Amino acid sequence: MAASADKLDALACRCEIRDVTLTYGRHGAKIEIGIPELDVYSLLFGWKGHAHASRSRSEIAITPHSAFVASAGEPVRLRYESNFEQLILSVRPSALVSKLEAMLDDSPTHRLTFSPAADFRRPAVENLRRQFVFLLHEIDSSESAFHPVALAEFEQTLLVSFLLANDNNYSVKLNRRAPAAAPWQVRRIESYIEANWDQPMTIESLALVAGVSARAVFHAFRKSRGYSPMDFAKRVRLGKARDMLLRPQQSTSVTSVALTCGFNNLGHFAIYYQKAFGEPPSTTLRGARA
Repeated sequence: MAASADKLDALACRCEIRDVTLTYGRHGAKIEIGIPELDVYSLLFGWKGHAHASRSRSEIAITPHSAFVASAGEPVRLRYESNFEQLILSVRPSALVSKLEAMLDDSPTHRLTFSPAADFRRPAVENLRRQFVFLLHEIDSSESAFHPVALAEFEQTLLVSFLLANDNNYSVKLNRRAPAAAPWQVRRIESYIEANWDQPMTIESLALVAGVSARAVFHAFRKSRGYSPMDFAKRVRLGKARDMLLRPQQSTSVTSVALTCGFNNLGHFAIYYQKAFGEPPSTTLRGARA
């Protein structure tokens, strides 16, 4: 309800992907909202102005420099000051718990709960905010539909970052050194990625293929290869893109190849391609047609 006689002047924009929802809200008047029980996990931070959140006995200031982390299943009360603008990253509980299980290689024994305050002076929290804003920009500025592979993998990145950036009751286990994966498990994952390069790569599928936790998979790749499984997937997809550009069809274009190979941002695709092959993708295509 509005907490003053000011004009409400409220605006809200919402973008639901699959397991993640992005929300922008603006409120002209002071508003107080009570939610008996949240059905999502959320990171709420101010874009302009100030607000406060109450959870249990905690009082959290919401500003452009600090955020409120809400846990599913808990009540919350929000108090917005006049002319407050906010961004909210909401996550489906089942998706977040699934990522947690894959990272731990074990089922959680207690309900996942987060500390209510997030400080953007911490690099991991600031990185999560940057990912959120970047995705908003990409969705807003994309001339065509966001490629499903790129969107699914970026959504997964947000889920993992949400778990690692915000303190929770499993943070100690998540930050514990991961057990080592054997070289054959790394090779098995590489074979899986090469065979499924046109599908979204999830940490659940990689952990299942390797038979170890996702943290062990990523640690083994970093140790033995010097890069992550997702970096390897990008290399494979760039190779597929080069093959398509070297053997073009009548309708082949740099844009169509980039989207087919899961690169939604054409500028980034061109940078990755030139770094990998020493020339822009347009040059490869022109040369093949000549």
